[in-house]
Amino acid sequence: MTTPPTVPLAPIVEGQRRNRSWLLMYGVCCLVTFLDGFDFQILSFAATYLKKDFDLTGTQLGTLGTVGLFGTMIGALIMGYLADRIGRRPTIIVSVVGFGGFMLAFAYADTYAHLFALRIASGIFLGGVLPLTWALAAEYAPKRFRATGVAIIMVGYTLGGAAGGPVSNWLIPEHGWRSVFVLGGACSLLTVVAIWLFVPESVRFLALRARPGSDERIAGILRRLQPGLSLAPGTRFVTGDPQEAAASTGFRPSALFRGPLAAITPLLWSVYLLSSALIYFMVFWTPMINERMGFSVSAAATIAAAASVAGALGQLAISRFVDRKGAGVILWMPLAAAACMLTLGLGALVPAMYVAFIISAKMFVNGGHGGITSIASTFYPTAVRANGAAWASSVAKIGAMVGPWLGGVLLDTGMGARGAFTVFALCPVLMIVLLFGLGRAQRRLPPDAEGALATEPPPGPVPAPRPVTQP
Repeated sequence: MTTPPTVPLAPIVEGQRRNRSWLLMYGVCCLVTFLDGFDFQILSFAATYLKKDFDLTGTQLGTLGTVGLFGTMIGALIMGYLADRIGRRPTIIVSVVGFGGFMLAFAYADTYAHLFALRIASGIFLGGVLPLTWALAAEYAPKRFRATGVAIIMVGYTLGGAAGGPVSNWLIPEHGWRSVFVLGGACSLLTVVAIWLFVPESVRFLALRARPGSDERIAGILRRLQPGLSLAPGTRFVTGDPQEAAASTGFRPSALFRGPLAAITPLLWSVYLLSSALIYFMVFWTPMINERMGFSVSAAATIAAAASVAGALGQLAISRFVDRKGAGVILWMPLAAAACMLTLGLGALVPAMYVAFIISAKMFVNGGHGGITSIASTFYPTAVRANGAAWASSVAKIGAMVGPWLGGVLLDTGMGARGAFTVFALCPVLMIVLLFGLGRAQRRLPPDAEGALATEPPPGPVPAPRPVTQP
């Protein structure tokens, strides 16, 4: 009897080319993160109306932002654990159904206690989406495109947050603040259909778990994503990395600090925490700071949306350099961000100059943040990749909670917008040092390690899979 061939997946993934099914998968993931960003950040655009309807203090309003972030921190850990146990695809579906449902419920809240509880609940599911889509994108992208692929997913989140301004201006004056939460929740629930149809499970995850029927599922997914691929009947699949099998026995947090990760994980967590503190300060307070600068509510929301779009462009711009040059190249974004933040803090700017610098600051802040998130899942093996991304995301939420709170404290103590921008300029300054260290650590990785710099792409068409020689 002929033994079915055993084929490693790594060469297939590295040699693949983009096609319709592959682009559809990334497009749906981008749509999911768009809705995740919209549903989470719409609170900052509806904040003025919520404060009026519920007679909230500034502290109560800031608390709603903070408890939502606390929910995302807990949710990222829970969903990351589930994704490494039952799979990326089902956990993404659970997360989208959860945050879509609780967003709808938020629209019908009638007390502050309801708002508080529903914000935590929706945050738990919102927090699971980003690290899971990063993990899925990283496991389907060749190394030469990995940071860009994850950055594209993150751009969806940024644009979703940016859409909150125009959508709020369009719906709230006519239909009230509840309408934007209804829209976000309903669209999120409808997106589950697209996930079910176009987002496959990670083939690396399926090969690692090796459950009954996994090989047939992998073959079906590969034929759909790479129509020209020839696979023999009964082919068995392995990840192609001996370290993966060793890591698949179960997850412990210590797995995130083994070998080279002992240096990489603390650097990654620290820079991610600082970046999150900075970006969430800007996301939460910039619309209201714009109002304090004399802009109308509508104009303030439009400026914040334009700044987010500029940030998405910054993310895409840096990602291609990250794929080629590594994590160290990201430091140019916080360097430019620090200059913009200090200009906003130290200079008395006329309105036109203020708008130009706030948009530039957001572009560089978002660009740096997007670069960091694009590498957050790439250093970890498949067996713990979702957990690695989730733990990084959860640690970063500490900064994300501190950022809005500290911004409120600085504004309430009389330092004003200029003082807040000056203090928060310290974040990108520290990020520059940490990213330099992270880049050095990445360059010391062996070529076959996860997160190592990509080699040149293989020439020609996708190579036929080569069976593993059996002893």
